[in-house]
Amino acid sequence: MPFSKLNVSEVPMSRSSSSAPRTVQQQIRKILGIMSAAMAVIITALTLVLFAINRQYTGVLACANTAADFNKEFKSTLDLEMYNHVIRPRTEHSVEELPMDELDNAEQVLNRLATETTLSDNRWRVRSMLDMCRNLRAYMVEIARTDSYDMRMELLERNIRGETGLTKLIENYMHDFLGDEVRELARIRNVIGRQTTLLIMISALAMGALFLGLLIYSLRIGRSITGPIRALTEKAERFGADDFAGTPINTSIAELQTLDRNFDKMAGRISMLMEKQRQDQQSLHRAELELLQAQINPHFLYNTLDSIVILAESQREEDVIHMVTSLSAFFRNSLSNGEDVISLRAELIQAKSYLEIQQIRYSDILSYEISVPESIQDTPVPKLILQPLIENALYHGIKNRRGRGMIRIKGFAENTDICLQVMDNGAGMSEEQLTRLQSGTYEEHHSGLGLKNVHQRIRLYCGEPYGLSFESEQGVGTTVTVHLPRRGVIDLRQEGAES
Repeated sequence: MPFSKLNVSEVPMSRSSSSAPRTVQQQIRKILGIMSAAMAVIITALTLVLFAINRQYTGVLACANTAADFNKEFKSTLDLEMYNHVIRPRTEHSVEELPMDELDNAEQVLNRLATETTLSDNRWRVRSMLDMCRNLRAYMVEIARTDSYDMRMELLERNIRGETGLTKLIENYMHDFLGDEVRELARIRNVIGRQTTLLIMISALAMGALFLGLLIYSLRIGRSITGPIRALTEKAERFGADDFAGTPINTSIAELQTLDRNFDKMAGRISMLMEKQRQDQQSLHRAELELLQAQINPHFLYNTLDSIVILAESQREEDVIHMVTSLSAFFRNSLSNGEDVISLRAELIQAKSYLEIQQIRYSDILSYEISVPESIQDTPVPKLILQPLIENALYHGIKNRRGRGMIRIKGFAENTDICLQVMDNGAGMSEEQLTRLQSGTYEEHHSGLGLKNVHQRIRLYCGEPYGLSFESEQGVGTTVTVHLPRRGVIDLRQEGAES
C-alpha cells in the first residue's frame, strides 16, 4: 500500500503564545540551580526503596515463621486426636466431641497467611488448604456418624491421616509454601545487598556524573538537538514504508521523546495484535487440555465403578449392563477421535450417557429430560460444553435439595443463534452468588473450573458475544444458558494456519 512522504520543512512549527521559549543557556542555568535538589531526591528515593525492601523482608520472615510453626504441629496433633476419637464408642454426642477447635485454629492461621504472603503461588496454596480444611471438617463429621469401628478406621486412614489423606496433603502444601517463602527471603536478602551497594555507588558517582554531564551538555547542546531530529525524520520515513523495527532515539528533548514514544506505540500495537492471535491459539489448547483433564475425573470413575460393583453384588444385571454401556459411551464420546468440534447431536449423546450413569447412581433423587429440536442438532459446537453444566446442576443443585430433582436440557433457535439451557430445580443460589457468577468470578473448585472452561472455549471458538449466562433463585433452581451461533463455530487454529 503506497504512502505519501511528508516533507518536514512544510510542517509549521507551533509556538506557545503564553510564554517565550527558553534558550539553551537558560535551561543550563536552571539545571545547575536544581542540581542539589535532584541529587537529594535521588538519594531519598533509593533510601525509601531500601526501607521498603527491608520491610518486605520482615513481613516474609514473619510469614515463614508462622508457616513453620503450623507445619510442625498440625498433622500430628489432629491425627492423634482423631485416632482417639475413632477408638472411643459412638454416642449421641460424638459429633460434638470432634476436635474442631484444632481445625478452627488451622483455618485462622491459613487466613492470616493468605493476607501476609506476597507470592501468588502461596496464595493459591492457602486457598487450596482452606478448601481441604472444609473437606476435612466434612470427613470428620462423617467418621463421627459412622457406627462401624472398622469403617471409621478405614475412613480415618483413607481421608485424613493416611498417605493420601488430607492432613498429609495439607502438610505437603505447607512444606511447599514454606520453601517458597524461604526462597523469597533469600531473594530479598540478595536484593537488599545489591541495593545497599547500588546506593553507595550512585551517591558517590551521581554528583560527579551530573557535573561532568552538564559541562559536556553545554558544549554539545547544538548537536544533541539536531541529531535526534534527523534520526526521528528517518524513522518516520521508515514507518511510512511499513518498516516498524525502529530503535529508540537517544535524546533528552521531551518533545522528541514523546514523538518517538508514540511512533513506537504504533508499531507495538501492531505487534500486540499478532501476539494476541498466537496467545489465543495457545489459550485454546490449554483450555482443551484442562477440560479433558476435568472430564476424565478419577473420582467420577471410581464412584461409577463402585456403583457397578454394588449393582453386580445385588444381581441387578440389567442396571450393570446399562451403566457399563453408558460409561463406555461417555468416555468414547469424550475422545471424539481427537476432534475439538463435534455436532450438537454427538454432544447430546455424551450428555445423555453421563445422565444415565448418574440416574442409576442417584435413582432416588434424579430425573432428567432432553428436549432439543432435530433441526439444530447438526450444528457444530465445541466438544464437552454440556456435561460440566449438568455435573454442576447435579452436585450443587439437586443434591442440596430435599426430595426428587429434575434436570432438563432444552434447545431452541433464536434468530441467527441457538440457545441450549441446562435447568434444575435444585437448591439455587443467593443473589450474591449469582452476581459473582454473572460477573465471571468462578470459585476455584472442580465445578467452577468446568464453568469457566466452557465459557472461555465458547468465547475462543465463537467470539465475544457468545458464552454462558445464568439465572437462579434460591430454593427454586438454576438455569444456565449456552449462547452459540447458528452457523457453527470457528476453528481458530485453522484460521491462524491459513493466515
